[in-house]
Amino acid sequence: MIPTFPNFKKLELTDKEEVEKITSKFPPYSDFNFVSMWSWNIKGEMQISQLNNNLIVRFTDYLTGEPFYSFLGDNKVNETAEKLLELSKKEGFSDQLKLVPEDSIKGLDKKKFHILESRDHFDYIFSVSELADLRGVKFKEKRHSATKFLREYPDASFEIRELNDQTVCEHIVSVFHRWGDKKKSDKKTSDAKHEEMAISRLLQTKNNHKLIISCVFLHDVMIGFGIDEILPLHYAISHFLKTDNTHKGVSDFLNRKLSQYLLAHDIKFWNWEQDLGIEHLRRSKMSHHPVNFFKKYKVSINI
Repeated sequence: MIPTFPNFKKLELTDKEEVEKITSKFPPYSDFNFVSMWSWNIKGEMQISQLNNNLIVRFTDYLTGEPFYSFLGDNKVNETAEKLLELSKKEGFSDQLKLVPEDSIKGLDKKKFHILESRDHFDYIFSVSELADLRGVKFKEKRHSATKFLREYPDASFEIRELNDQTVCEHIVSVFHRWGDKKKSDKKTSDAKHEEMAISRLLQTKNNHKLIISCVFLHDVMIGFGIDEILPLHYAISHFLKTDNTHKGVSDFLNRKLSQYLLAHDIKFWNWEQDLGIEHLRRSKMSHHPVNFFKKYKVSINI
């Protein structure tokens, strides 16, 4: 049971139902998605609480190790933000709340609180039908890339697999390592170490989650995978997607095929999470033409 503020508990798998009872009332912000929270809680330090029927989360920045507070909810938001900032100051943490969703800041008193957009943490929202069809001039490059991939690799196949298949898990790890090696050789910024830990944590608890595993195989060798979750209100969220980009166009092929699969299952919008301010990741996500962003903010007391 999630305790009432100021009491907290460490996040556990058994908290899933209670967490989702709160989060299901709002758009699927990635930071408050239970699977995402669980996977990226790589140090086991995430803590949760409830205040005014809002979900309170004590996150830990896995790069800096700095704890910080956030909340999702729209009940008594001024009181909630004030109490969290008081606690953060008392504990010697940040003087800001971070990753606060747009739905949570709408009722904040702007005379009392300083509210700053956190662009690096906006969730990218895409139209599934657009990515499935890739019609028009704006998708010309993606459409040609996916088509060219299949022309060059006619034996490539798109498949939906189960995570409880150990062979699939081994393939996923192999693709991830090849992706990481390519990033290093291209000298592109990535957080491969922490992302591998997050994927490993997810795979270790694979039987506790209902996920879609999409794969591209070439001659029985996996060259790309996606780990996604279908959510309420016709949404899906992409938790992980990695490809062996020595096969040019495989990412565009996988995205298009998975979009077609999601569309057939009545999914209209697809959350690709944030870009964390990584330049090449931002360019890549923007090139797919998002139709919306789930915005998040930093909140502090006005001085």
